[in-house]
Amino acid sequence: MLAECGADHLPRGDQIGSVGGCHVDRRLQHVRHARPGCRQGLRKVRHGLPRLRADVAGVGDLALGIQRAGARGEHQCGGAGNRGVGVRYAGIEPGRTNQARSHQARFPWRAIGKQAEDETRPVPGGEARHVMIGRSEGNAVKYAVVAEAYRDLEQASGRLALIERLAVLLAEAPAGLLPTVCYLCQGLIAPEFAGVDLGLAEKLAVRAVATATGTGAEQVAARVRETGDLGQAAEQLLATTAADRLPSLPVTAVVDTLHQIAGADGPGSQGRKLDLLAGLLGLATPLEARYLLRLVTGGLRLGIGTPTILDALAQVYAGGRAARQVLERAYNICCDLGQVAAAVASGGVAEVERIRVRPGNPVRVMLAQRLSDADEILAKLGGQCAAEHKYDGMRVQAHRTADGTIELFTRRLERVASQFPDVVELLAAGLGPREAILEGEVVAFDPAAGELRPFGEVMLRRRKHGIADAVRDVPVSLFCFELLYADGQDLTRLPYPQRRERLAEAITLSPQLQLTAAAQVTTPAALEAAFEQAVTDGCEGLVCKSVGPAAQYQAGARGWLWIKLKRDYRTELSDTVDLVIVGAFAGRGRRRGVYGALLLAAYDPAADVFRTVTKCGTGFTDADLATLPARLAPLARPERPARVEARQQPDVWFEPGLVLEILSAELTLSPNYTAAWGQIKDQAGLAMRFPRFTGRWRDDKGPQDATTTGELADLYRTARRRPAAT
Repeated sequence: MLAECGADHLPRGDQIGSVGGCHVDRRLQHVRHARPGCRQGLRKVRHGLPRLRADVAGVGDLALGIQRAGARGEHQCGGAGNRGVGVRYAGIEPGRTNQARSHQARFPWRAIGKQAEDETRPVPGGEARHVMIGRSEGNAVKYAVVAEAYRDLEQASGRLALIERLAVLLAEAPAGLLPTVCYLCQGLIAPEFAGVDLGLAEKLAVRAVATATGTGAEQVAARVRETGDLGQAAEQLLATTAADRLPSLPVTAVVDTLHQIAGADGPGSQGRKLDLLAGLLGLATPLEARYLLRLVTGGLRLGIGTPTILDALAQVYAGGRAARQVLERAYNICCDLGQVAAAVASGGVAEVERIRVRPGNPVRVMLAQRLSDADEILAKLGGQCAAEHKYDGMRVQAHRTADGTIELFTRRLERVASQFPDVVELLAAGLGPREAILEGEVVAFDPAAGELRPFGEVMLRRRKHGIADAVRDVPVSLFCFELLYADGQDLTRLPYPQRRERLAEAITLSPQLQLTAAAQVTTPAALEAAFEQAVTDGCEGLVCKSVGPAAQYQAGARGWLWIKLKRDYRTELSDTVDLVIVGAFAGRGRRRGVYGALLLAAYDPAADVFRTVTKCGTGFTDADLATLPARLAPLARPERPARVEARQQPDVWFEPGLVLEILSAELTLSPNYTAAWGQIKDQAGLAMRFPRFTGRWRDDKGPQDATTTGELADLYRTARRRPAAT
């Protein structure tokens, strides 16, 4: 990574391949001028992505970047006649697009574009410094660059540090490789919805390590038991057998091989996976091996979420993190971080704004706030609303593409059409538009009694085998409530009444394909009556939707256009919330040897962090307690994850990943918990009194779908306004 100063005053022997005599140190935090009298001396590089086109003999068009990249800026050297320092990244200029990039933006995970080379050059003092030189044509970026970033991210102690380190990595990646690097930062090798499953069984991965290191599988397994992590075990073994191995694995080769591993199927597939993984490990450095194994076994644990990656992209390519909102909107309607990265790198914010909703790319679901008072709900929604039944089922988003294929996505972007062939048949027969995106709730029902069944029964359909038996044993209906796209038209920007009208036109109703029951209400009494009817019909409650002209579908957002009114919220001292496990405390007495309690957190979407709200040890059966350590082991961390805000020190920290449902007597103020810190009272957060696990694991929800700190604050304020129970 080089920055150019117009004055050629750095002694030639001290240059690190620099242009014009100045260089950036290894951490890319300073520009150093060696000439006496240079009035800038050692100056911190401002947050910015300066631009430079430089030609150097034998190198050509350099791809240069600076760590604190984001808002554009220039560094001026004080020498007479010097021109301002600039850095040009990977040959990309705002607004520059071409046919190849357009294709890449649509299918970024299928294309390998520009590549780069990681060169290590000696510098005075003997320290090796990494200089990323990206070319329009050249060798591939080494996977070691990504692994080093993983290591730094894992050790980062705060979200700003995560963003800064990510910005360095993304600035180093050549344009064609940027989508791939973004997927790797997500712990993926393709978009989340692509259905590329890398989850190798640990036993198979242990055998691959044994093959690559020339040790026995039992020795590897013993090392895993010692370290608690297969990646660290492999790193330690390779540090003995391959300590002098130099980085040689290109990112492209790693990702291509991982695609082959994921695609291996049928007879002999386990052997092929073993050979492919062992081959990678046989070329990997110890550090690379650590993260390769974590990647293939689904335990990367970097402590970063998609919003943090979007912040880094905005900082590098969009002039600063203030532009994250635009990138986030694009991501929410395409669910493809690589596509967003390719767009912002090729044409800045303007290119990102051209991303549109299209069948085949899931749209992140719109979420609802929650209230328990009919008057307050109507006041929030302008005096009137559409009160839709909230069914106790599994939310799906159905996509019909131009070739007639119908796919179902869960809110976690999992493909489940193969698990619900009966729902696919219903839509094939009853969905009118040739291309469409539709949302609905898959609900189990008893055809003999004509009654809806609880959520737990529909989850019995989530399986890979015995599908026909499951279809017979657990029949389901689909209750449709949103139409987001129809035959070339993006409907998300239409107000709710128009979307509902288009949905009714698009569906041919049948006993198992229905619209959600809905009623227009303008008074609290009518809303109460609608709620009671929903409960009588076997539903959880209502989703009250704004009918105003601004009531668009806000993908990925939890706003006040939708408000949930559920049975749980009507009991004065009982509020059910979905919380994320971030820590655990060792059990004592009868629970000795297992976890005695869990530290739970709510999600703060504005800061992309998880803030603690309670410690819960009640409601878990002995079977739950026995399985908790194994279930949580892949998420365990020795230090507090960077995106967790806590004032307590559990015995074990966990990367936010598992969501469970908690029932609590009430919310109180506490100086010991960080949820809604300072929002109700200075130097205090919210805590739950007498929390109890309901027994319901919310496997259908990701950590960012958990109850938010804002929701908790609203629940607290609502409870304070209610009269006390008598």
